[in-house]
Amino acid sequence: MSEYVAFEIQAEIMKRLPVKSLVRFRSVSKPWKFLIDSSEFISGYRVHQPDPQHLLVWYKDPVDTNEKYVTFVDDEAFAQQELAPAVPVLSKFLNDLKTVGSSQGLLCFYGYYQDPSHPRFEFATEMAVLWNPSIRKSICVTVPGESLWSKFVLGFGVCPITNDPTIVKITNVDAYSTTDDDSSPMVEVFTLSRGSWRIPSNNLPKKSIQVTWSQVVIDNFIYWAAFDQYLDDDDDGQIQKNLIVSFDMTTHEFKVINLPKSLAYHGFVRVAQSVSKVRDSLAVLEYITYTDSQSESELQVCDVWIMDHSIPHMFTKLFTIEKECDSIKILGFTKRGEAMMETQDVYEEPASLVVYEPNSKYFNDTGINGERGALFVSLYMETLLLLDQSDCSVL
Repeated sequence: MSEYVAFEIQAEIMKRLPVKSLVRFRSVSKPWKFLIDSSEFISGYRVHQPDPQHLLVWYKDPVDTNEKYVTFVDDEAFAQQELAPAVPVLSKFLNDLKTVGSSQGLLCFYGYYQDPSHPRFEFATEMAVLWNPSIRKSICVTVPGESLWSKFVLGFGVCPITNDPTIVKITNVDAYSTTDDDSSPMVEVFTLSRGSWRIPSNNLPKKSIQVTWSQVVIDNFIYWAAFDQYLDDDDDGQIQKNLIVSFDMTTHEFKVINLPKSLAYHGFVRVAQSVSKVRDSLAVLEYITYTDSQSESELQVCDVWIMDHSIPHMFTKLFTIEKECDSIKILGFTKRGEAMMETQDVYEEPASLVVYEPNSKYFNDTGINGERGALFVSLYMETLLLLDQSDCSVL
């Protein structure tokens, strides 16, 4: 840029440039590097992105088992674009790698590392990896406790107010243990700004609530699908009540969102629930399996419910998806409300990524196939988060 252009104007221009250009411009001059690396510039950069929304698809190729990535432009054309980010090297060393979630352009993975040279080989180190594919940088966070065989879940989100990446670990408590009935699940929170874990004390979920791995981030809240499993005092039977647990990343407070009876109780029907986001609203996905008595084939049904902002705890059914296949799983939604789904037909090994249009009830096959349970869809946006962090590539 010309030396006659005021530095403030240069800064405004750079806020509108793509990430790749900004990473190169850090080598041009010390003032530019100081500007781009500043927390104010990093926080404000995402506000000035005019490009259309993209969806990132991560899948494991069923043939060569390599991890692959593509993006789709989230508009009417829904064009597919190749993406070749540098996958975190650290993830190659972790066992049972799973995706926790995504937020503000960052992805969070979880796995555990077993050192074969350790005298106790069964000892495992729990690891979370935060990854920014835009700048090809990742950091690792050691998850406290030897919890490999315990019942715990993680949650991940970037607070839009503080711009602080946050990891939440919830260790579920045995609801029928003989310990104090008023005890709560153990909760630990990691924020990148602190660089350490702490134990919050605000409105923790009660002991009988079991939190699942299904999570979604909306605004400054992390939501989990959960259930309250308790004994009925009348007949000593076991009752399960489905609900949602939320965590406010600004106040570190938990809240319980009760569901209407039609979603909260199901008796002995085979039902599974998860949470998602549809058009910036919290959604509950309800999966039901029906068996045809004549053909003995299984019909997979998914009801999509969306929360009504005007009426607390009120959910309205948007649409129902029906497909005769071995399994269906909604991975996310497009900006127009179409469901991006992983489906697997009976007796076929690879799973397929399809897009379901609720008005026409048409399934559009994207041509992407991957191992079952190894497809992931998230909102993709360029961000400079983690730019000021040291890259962690090896253990």
